[in-house]
Amino acid sequence: MRKRLSSLVFLATLAAAGQPLPGTDPLEFRGDPAAAMVEGIGRYLERIRPYYAARRNPDPNELRRLIGAIDRRAEPVRLEFVTSPGEPAVLASGDTFEVSAVRWTVLDGLEAEGLYLRQFASPRHLVICLPETNREPEDALEMFDFAAAGAEVLVPLLLSSAQPPPPAPGGWAKNQTEREWILRMGFPVGRHPIGLEVQKVLAFTDWWKQRFPGRDVEIAAAGDGAWVAFFAAVLDPRIALVETGYLGIEPRTYRDQPLYRNIFGLARFFNEEDLRALLRGRLGNAPRAMPVPMKISRRGAEARRLRNIRQMESFLQTLARRSRRVRDELWANIRGASPDDWRRAAAPLERRIREEMLGELPPEEIPPQPRTRPLPASPLYRGWEVMLGVRPEFFAYGVLLVPASMPEGRIPLVVVQHGLQGRPQDLFGQKPDSRAFAVYRNWAETLVRQGWAVYLPQNLYTGDFRHLIRMAHPLGLTQYSFIREQYRVALDWLVSLPFVDPGRIGFYGLSYGGKTALRVPPFDPRFRAVVCAGDFNEWVGKMISIEEPWSYMFTEEYDMLEWNLAHIASHAELAMLVAPRPFLVERGHRDQVGIDEWVLAEYARVKRFYDEMGIGDRTGIALFNGPHRVDGEEALRFLKKWLASR
Repeated sequence: MRKRLSSLVFLATLAAAGQPLPGTDPLEFRGDPAAAMVEGIGRYLERIRPYYAARRNPDPNELRRLIGAIDRRAEPVRLEFVTSPGEPAVLASGDTFEVSAVRWTVLDGLEAEGLYLRQFASPRHLVICLPETNREPEDALEMFDFAAAGAEVLVPLLLSSAQPPPPAPGGWAKNQTEREWILRMGFPVGRHPIGLEVQKVLAFTDWWKQRFPGRDVEIAAAGDGAWVAFFAAVLDPRIALVETGYLGIEPRTYRDQPLYRNIFGLARFFNEEDLRALLRGRLGNAPRAMPVPMKISRRGAEARRLRNIRQMESFLQTLARRSRRVRDELWANIRGASPDDWRRAAAPLERRIREEMLGELPPEEIPPQPRTRPLPASPLYRGWEVMLGVRPEFFAYGVLLVPASMPEGRIPLVVVQHGLQGRPQDLFGQKPDSRAFAVYRNWAETLVRQGWAVYLPQNLYTGDFRHLIRMAHPLGLTQYSFIREQYRVALDWLVSLPFVDPGRIGFYGLSYGGKTALRVPPFDPRFRAVVCAGDFNEWVGKMISIEEPWSYMFTEEYDMLEWNLAHIASHAELAMLVAPRPFLVERGHRDQVGIDEWVLAEYARVKRFYDEMGIGDRTGIALFNGPHRVDGEEALRFLKKWLASR
């Protein structure tokens, strides 16, 4: 015991003397660690692209999953001519063909619309014309070239890459196009606008092949229409020919691509060469002839575009509403399991979430080389900045605080995670009139007063960081791929410290830190008690609702996107993975991230789960009369209870 006390006094002396922690090198870094971290992760993402390129497996079945073209198409497909009283179905007529507005069934609850050029005589083949997505079907004058050569021609309406979506009940989609709007809505339910448009093309192919089973179907496309064309042809060998230019599927850097081309994990399976190889023998040019000039009015074009996007919205919102039942069925076989059996039973789902939803970095080990730099001494605590190597390009950074008067023996450690645009320094030493104090209330100091060590990691969601998500998603990675690895390295080092009790480690995360609470501790059993503050929610609705103004559909925060989470794990299921360890939700009544009714309904599923396992006393929800901030009153009691001496 005397040796232990001597070492703690030694730590306090080192901090006061401006010395690094024992066993660490001096931290010489100057600059903004958050900005350097973001820059380094960007360089790392560029470096590992060849790692995935060397392991590609261009499997068409994987492509179907990646773009969400997985729903059973209508059978049989019904085609109808779009008309109204006083307006004929035929929009224009030539010597050998006529042009009509048509719609056809695609999926349950989803139709498509476009222009159909019908030959008066038996057609030679069908050409599906997919123009650039900033054009209306009536502007695709190349359709007349194909019709003049004897083809029937379909020009489907595609989502616009230029026009904004119409206003929704919850508000306006700021700085979004139709394609991005549907991308954001479809991503959490495992559907992609490209996949939905592929389904539209293939549904018309089903209809046309029923009429002309021996005639070829060809696609001529440009721009984003070319992506639809290539993917449709890869998935359906009935498409005999594809005419497109360069796709740009694997750009110099993914950060330059528009968000609506964001396909999670695409680079793990395909590049442009792979796709062209799968279509070998089917790439070429559709026959053309000199047409007689014709002009088609845009009759009802605005109403048509509104119907198109509203139907897609309705289809995706229906999937979201039904997703809870899908998750319940997925998790049913492990509900009610005893605490002893829970981790084993949950292991396959835990692995699926880590690998398919959050993403895991390629294995690579480097020495952490811990470096520390003492903070100015305080009567309450001694502190050090900490930097640890994670990959050659990036590091983990944080602040470690210990009580100025260290108690005897090993002490609990609480990891406290800041929110969006936060810094470790926001959680201690702040003046009462500062914005940081209003949000975090010097929460780290409150914990240090309990005689605990506190570690405050810097997460990457600070400054200009969102391009990292755009770069990571094609590789099947998310921001949590990096955060989880940084946590692993940091926790390995923290538990090696002689004054930290590795069996008494807690976690508290606010806001974006609350998101971290549901994506790091569930997969690291070293965390013995977890508090999710200012974030727990009915997460599927939070992601894609167009009814509520607090939905992420109306913000710039596309970094929230997680592929198909609605059918795998929402917040309740992620909290279940904490079990049998204690779990607490902290929620302010006036926190505008959502409403109590949503939060309480989602938490009820967690509470039922803990109750059914006979450990209902290990979970709770702490409601307080306040906004989006730390409260801490019930959280402190919770951490005291579960981090007490073993």
